[in-house]
Amino acid sequence: MKKRPQIEAHQLPNGDGHQVTHESGTSRRIYQFTKPDASQEPSPHGAGSFHDPKHHQILMSRFEDYITQNKQQS
Repeated sequence: MKKRPQIEAHQLPNGDGHQVTHESGTSRRIYQFTKPDASQEPSPHGAGSFHDPKHHQILMSRFEDYITQNKQQS
């Protein structure tokens, strides 16, 4: 059986963005995103604190699209 990919997101230690780890059975990738300067978008919250479910879905869809795009380029 194929192992389900695991995705984790954490704030960067310096507080200037976030880091996403995508791990499958055979590889692990880490993506770092710096905080945009003039963003009107609220910062993402930790798992389990879904203050705005619509915003959470937008972020997850955006990340899913990013992962899909990278798989096609590999």
